Amino acid sequence: MRKNILLIISIILTAAVLISCGGEADVTDVPDSPPDDIPAPVTGNDPDPTPTPANENNGNNNGDTDNTPVEPPDFFFKIGDVIINLDENISYVIDKLGEPIGIQVLPSCAFDGDDRIYRYPGADLYTYPSGDKDFIHTIVFFDDTVRTAEGGVRLGSRLQTVLDAYGEDYQLESGMYTFTRGDTLLEFLIEDNEVIGIQYRLDIEIQIG
Repeated sequence: MRKNILLIISIILTAAVLISCGGEADVTDVPDSPPDDIPAPVTGNDPDPTPTPANENNGNNNGDTDNTPVEPPDFFFKIGDVIINLDENISYVIDKLGEPIGIQVLPSCAFDGDDRIYRYPGADLYTYPSGDKDFIHTIVFFDDTVRTAEGGVRLGSRLQTVLDAYGEDYQLESGMYTFTRGDTLLEFLIEDNEVIGIQYRLDIEIQIG
């Protein structure tokens, strides 16, 4: 029952950010195994997911070291050991994780082509079309089997866990705590001091507005 409630909440969350005209979704059957002709990974905005250690000094080592952790420029998500960046070509994810559990296709209002939702265990990946490629603009958690990459927060975590992981620099509106890093947002919907919704998303106005 709890997972069903969380799923309903996640659907409500994504309604505000999905770039779509709406209408009836086309659910695509997923083959049993990945196709052989998956294109090579290409990203619309391809930050290096592994930050350069602060003590490497770009080859100018004068003997001093700084072990202060380097904060990545954007938020990113992980499924297992696979790092998933926002504005990444979905083909990269398919290449690393295999075919999704399912795909929903909806006509796009903002672009030529279709918006798609790729479902993987614990999270839905929303994409927008650009040419013949699809790029991730939103990632929504739909159960508590996945956690945020940076702070280990999951559905059901306490608000204090969020604040301990991400600090006090947030915007709060109608129970939604929004944290910003670069051109990406990480949002937590809180009710009764508990996380009931989590989503990563691009700042659409900056990236593709």
